[in-house]
Amino acid sequence: MDDVSEDLKAFLDYVAGRKSENDYVKRLETAIKEAKKNREWRHEYMTLLMRDQENIEKGIEKGIAALVSALRDFGVENDVIIQKVQEKFMISKEEAKEYVNKWNEC
Repeated sequence: MDDVSEDLKAFLDYVAGRKSENDYVKRLETAIKEAKKNREWRHEYMTLLMRDQENIEKGIEKGIAALVSALRDFGVENDVIIQKVQEKFMISKEEAKEYVNKWNEC
């Protein structure tokens, strides 16, 4: 830690949740408070967050579809497929059944 600037040390302390009297950190803290007040930025952040969540869900669905398809190609029984989906995607058995049933219909 001795080979970094005082500003960087103060910033790392700030990120770790410790208060700092450093001018750089005070300016940063003021900028963060102003940003939090900005409705447009908050709206944009929430929109991006929602879009990211949707993309994650789409990716999970594609992954489940690929797993179900591959296991079916190898003649694996539905109960085992459900178990594997549940394990690999860390979801409940009911959710796994829903996904497998969805891909049975396709």
